[in-house]
Amino acid sequence: MKSQLKLWVFLGAFLMLLMGSKTAMANDVYIAQTGGGAGSSCSSPLAVSYFNTSTNWTSGAPSGTKIGPGTTVHLCGTFTGTAGSTMLTAQGSGSAGNPITIKFESGAVLTAPYWAHSVGGTQAGAITLGSGLSYITIDGGTNGIIQNTANGSSFANQQPSTGISAFLCSHCTVQNLTISNLYVQVVGDAKLADNSVVRAVDFTGSNWSINNNTIHDCGWCVMDSFSNGDSNVSIFSNNFYAFGHATAVATSSANAITGVYIYGNHFHDPNNWADVGCNYHDDGLHAFGVTGSSIDQLYLYNNLFDGNWGTCPTGFVFVEAGGSGSPANLKNSYWWNNVMIVPLGSIENTNGWFNISSGNSGVQEVLNNTMVGPDATDNTNCMVFQNLSGLTFENNTVTNCGDPVYVTSSTLTSVDYNFYGPSCQNGNNCFVWNGSFTGSFSSWKSACACDSHSYQNNTTGFASNGVPAAGSPVIGAGINLISIATGSLATLSSDTSLGNSRVPIARPSTGAWDIGAYLSVGLTVAPSRLTAAPN
Repeated sequence: MKSQLKLWVFLGAFLMLLMGSKTAMANDVYIAQTGGGAGSSCSSPLAVSYFNTSTNWTSGAPSGTKIGPGTTVHLCGTFTGTAGSTMLTAQGSGSAGNPITIKFESGAVLTAPYWAHSVGGTQAGAITLGSGLSYITIDGGTNGIIQNTANGSSFANQQPSTGISAFLCSHCTVQNLTISNLYVQVVGDAKLADNSVVRAVDFTGSNWSINNNTIHDCGWCVMDSFSNGDSNVSIFSNNFYAFGHATAVATSSANAITGVYIYGNHFHDPNNWADVGCNYHDDGLHAFGVTGSSIDQLYLYNNLFDGNWGTCPTGFVFVEAGGSGSPANLKNSYWWNNVMIVPLGSIENTNGWFNISSGNSGVQEVLNNTMVGPDATDNTNCMVFQNLSGLTFENNTVTNCGDPVYVTSSTLTSVDYNFYGPSCQNGNNCFVWNGSFTGSFSSWKSACACDSHSYQNNTTGFASNGVPAAGSPVIGAGINLISIATGSLATLSSDTSLGNSRVPIARPSTGAWDIGAYLSVGLTVAPSRLTAAPN
């Protein structure tokens, strides 16, 4: 008994030591643009120059006002930068379990006519995390803001600009922040020659999280120009609007990335980036690369795409071709529970609102998505698949689209259990198989030797936003996919979160599933069907 008691005393002391060690790896430092206090509160802050001086940082356990692993740097009040400046430059890294957190206190704002730009890998922006740092979190708190005040079509400046840059950063996070008005584009204006030079978050590295942010009025808003060996990048629960590209995953060298997760986001209303001649093409996700690069394990799910997409969209999703242009060289990819609503009156989009044109190896699985097109009388392509090595297209609803599905130069694993609503009212320029219009659903099934359990019906039985009502032919007409709803595909076992706006409902573990992103019971929240405003 005595030996056991000694053991428990020893273990208790050891745990206390560990807890004490973690406590020692934490302190709070308060920063304002100007200050002269002790850094102990927003009433007594240090100046921003303190943050930007490397001698005030430590790689070990911080104490006092030293910034190091476990430190929370509180930003207090308004930080006003000059045109083309950078306000905060991190000088060191956190550690596992003890990140450095840069936290916006209530009402904290970083503002400038326009912030410096990071194009070409320059460490610049309102905040930059330098190169090769790790374990840093930028937290907007309740209402933190990074913004430009005088950059855009109708402003004094038309300049490249960046909100946050962080290259070769690992275990880094941007969350709970509003990044706004980096470039306020006016429809038809072409003063900014290249919309890719305005970025909200410009980054490379592994183990990234960009979540719960509101990001608007930027060119290529979240830009992952990945480096070789990058992995595990998550972009989720964000609200994107007024963008050229909401997200871009791309590289200009023969680099490879593995594990990109884009989910629960709301992508909407990029119409202001339409310019004369459509020099910009607007996308929710744009993926591309160069010969020798690759993107593997790309997951896009539970997102909502809607609103006014103007006159120059490429589409909600655009993965560039593997054989020409700027190939994405995509390998395994997975797409499920996305709701995509094209407004009535939108342009005739022959590129495809959902376009995956690269799948050099592995599988490409497109499951339980709902796409509502603009009308069935023009030549808009809704779902386009090209150059794919192993396409599974199951349980998808595609409705109100002249050409609901286009497949060419691809190997099919399974195309079945889908529902196609009104279509082919465009001179039968529909259901494309290997570059040719098959002209009808029955001819399509024969040409592709697929979709034997699928349906085409002009009577859909669901609302114009794709939500099925009682009696809809999509109810109980799908295949049960519970066997693959594991690991990274676990959320397939429930219906859509609709861009993180509703609690998903569990799909049945046995028996047939409904076709599309929605389960037909318990629906309480759905997007509105919009009409595209004139541009």
